[in-house]
Amino acid sequence: MRSRVVWIAVALSLIGIGVLATLPACGDGTADPPVDADPTPAESCVRPGDVGNNVGVGTYCTPTGGECAPFDLAPLCLATVGQEQWFCTRIGCDATTHCGEGAGCLIEAEGSACVPCRCDSRGLGC
Repeated sequence: MRSRVVWIAVALSLIGIGVLATLPACGDGTADPPVDADPTPAESCVRPGDVGNNVGVGTYCTPTGGECAPFDLAPLCLATVGQEQWFCTRIGCDATTHCGEGAGCLIEAEGSACVPCRCDSRGLGC
């Protein structure tokens, strides 16, 4: 019984000086990532906070954030369709499409999209 009283006294004194309050809690290891963790794929050439061009191409976006909704000429967030590039774009462009300042129409066998020139300089207009 004496040892239990000693441990209680030690615990209470540690609480009094704030030591127990700073000890990590034990858990099952499934804690949520920190709120400020960047979920953007490492392959994405656009990072959180990046602003696109005059029509919105290259604006950073997330899979469910709706960041591209204000851009009539770049309404699609590539993240929402499972791409590793997380920016607003316009799909279905061609040689006559104006993708805005610093962007070009990248045409590949799979399709075409407006892409910031800093991400891929092969786009028409870069």
